[in-house]
Amino acid sequence: MMSKSLIAGLGMFLFFQVSLHAQDLTITTGDIRIEQRVEGGYHLFIRKKPEINSVLLTESTRDPTMREDNFAYRAPEWNSINGDEIRYLDGFPIPREERIYSLIDSTAEPHPELGEAFHIYIPYILNYGFPTTRHGEVYVVDGTYLNIRSFALPFGDYRSSFRDNPFVLRVIQTPLPGPPEGNYMKDTVKAFQEIAESGKGNMVYSKGPEDLVQKIGEILEQEKGRTLDLVLCLDTTNSMKNDIDSIRSLLIPLLETMVAGFPDFRIGMVLYKDYFEEYLNRIIPFTRDLGAVRKNIAAIRVNGGRDLPEAVYEALYEAAVKFPWEAETKLIILIGDAPPHTRPRGPITRDMVENGIVEGDLKVHAIILPQ
Repeated sequence: MMSKSLIAGLGMFLFFQVSLHAQDLTITTGDIRIEQRVEGGYHLFIRKKPEINSVLLTESTRDPTMREDNFAYRAPEWNSINGDEIRYLDGFPIPREERIYSLIDSTAEPHPELGEAFHIYIPYILNYGFPTTRHGEVYVVDGTYLNIRSFALPFGDYRSSFRDNPFVLRVIQTPLPGPPEGNYMKDTVKAFQEIAESGKGNMVYSKGPEDLVQKIGEILEQEKGRTLDLVLCLDTTNSMKNDIDSIRSLLIPLLETMVAGFPDFRIGMVLYKDYFEEYLNRIIPFTRDLGAVRKNIAAIRVNGGRDLPEAVYEALYEAAVKFPWEAETKLIILIGDAPPHTRPRGPITRDMVENGIVEGDLKVHAIILPQ
């Protein structure tokens, strides 16, 4: 018969043996890299550890009563990164014909910093749940909670160990390398084209500080009339620093030349950032005093703008409805490098902007800058 002390000792030994073989499914901030690209969305890379054989993105919070399911996130549409990935549920692969595009990866690829890494594409809009259950959309922006669920088996197979690793997405804007021609964000191009077309204007590509003010001048050269009301809608987030510096030094000399062709003119501005920034937008009223315009431009402080989409529609709406438009030529020039939000974050919608432009009989040109 074994003594109690020997039984206790065996128990400690067995526990020690099990702990030696416990699977390490933890993921830390040092194991991940995430980046936004000009084609839109985020690319998440997760270090491949020896005992992690698949990763899946899910909700990061759970019903405290444990009565509601904790759902996996899925993309609304197929994508080339994860659209064909296999995912197991209840021991069987989800049929491709169901078109459930889970954010999952079981096949690591080379990564310059992480070695071997799983790669997950995260679109700006994620779906979770189904019509017969709790369901909805998540708009992925700075501050969004995401959970990386790591599995011991491939394909997100729950028949072995898994672990939840919750994170908060934080976004910092940095300049992109390479020539500007390759750095126009696809979503920005599409949105700015639509804005210009609805405003019966043109979308213009600028290379950046070296030709931005020149592009403004080319737009003004096209406009005719005895009187001019002009509103500049300026993105004032951090990625625009060099562009705003160019406007500070070159815009007033340009305007002094251009407005000479109009017997009367007024110039106003709408500065914009985004929700939860220093300001959403800031109106600078019409003035005929170019000295005052110079002071207002000199006072612009460029900062914020962590995630890419900005309050573009909100700025255009302010320009369309908050100014006392009177001139023969009523012109808005939108200047920025980032798109509006895919889904409204506040009360202003694209339809409201377009209606305001039509009702005000305004023309809108859009100048797009490289990221």
